[in-house]
Amino acid sequence: MKKTLSLLLTLSAALTLNAAEAASVRGADGVTVNINNPKRVVALNGTTVEIIYKLGKQNTLVGRDVTGTFPAAAERLPSVGHWAQVGAEGVISLKPDLVIATEDSFIHDNAVLKTQLRAAGVPLLVLPEAGKGGTGGFRTRVNMIAQAYGAQNQANVLMRNFVGGLATARAAKPTTAPRVMFLYAHGANDASIYGRDNGADNLISLAGGRNVANFAGTQKLTAEGVVRLNPDAIIMLNRGWDAIGGQAGLLKMPGVAQTKAGKNRRFYRVDDSVRWIGPRLPEFATKLAREWKADFR
Repeated sequence: MKKTLSLLLTLSAALTLNAAEAASVRGADGVTVNINNPKRVVALNGTTVEIIYKLGKQNTLVGRDVTGTFPAAAERLPSVGHWAQVGAEGVISLKPDLVIATEDSFIHDNAVLKTQLRAAGVPLLVLPEAGKGGTGGFRTRVNMIAQAYGAQNQANVLMRNFVGGLATARAAKPTTAPRVMFLYAHGANDASIYGRDNGADNLISLAGGRNVANFAGTQKLTAEGVVRLNPDAIIMLNRGWDAIGGQAGLLKMPGVAQTKAGKNRRFYRVDDSVRWIGPRLPEFATKLAREWKADFR
């Protein structure tokens, strides 16, 4: 009798555990995905990789796109290519039981990827775009990933730390808000200005600046456009800064030398991931706020 009772209790515990591990998560594309204890996950978007690490589920990762470079250990994972040019074959070859991708992973010619993965029977959870929705959008993505893993406690810790970091950044803001432009460049002849509702826009605001680019999306860099905006400060990704040859290269770009930022050499390098909103946004904002406070008071 005791053995039978013990066996029943064991079976009951196992069934309860399995029920807890199973989840149905509604994606940003309206498709509900049934997920049961994922063990082989491919993450498309670097912030998704970072969130998975923060939730302590990095041992489930079997693949990433090229933006999944933090923490450094993530670079040892197989890469399936650029996030907007991922081929279904490369993803499927990793035998994932779950792919987690942001909406912008399916733009332009890559729209077919979603159909191909689902046709192959690969569970696909689509998150909202990683650069949109501000810090509320970040919370939504964290909660969706946590649901998939059954990791709400870890998500709560992550969000507490994130909110605490935001408070630190706000406390470091300069008294005078600099007018800031985010310049995105692949090279001297391939550059654009980022507008509103993206990671860089949120970074500027959180660090105590004002984004001078009051438009949606991006605009190609022109001398007239830059001079008209006339920013006090220009921020660039580290890799963009290197691609144009640093300060000397930036001053040669159309209109830059004629701006207040150009005349006063107010150029600031930021992490390559800031186009999206990830767990380290408060850290990046605090650093930038302190630099601006030193330069603009």
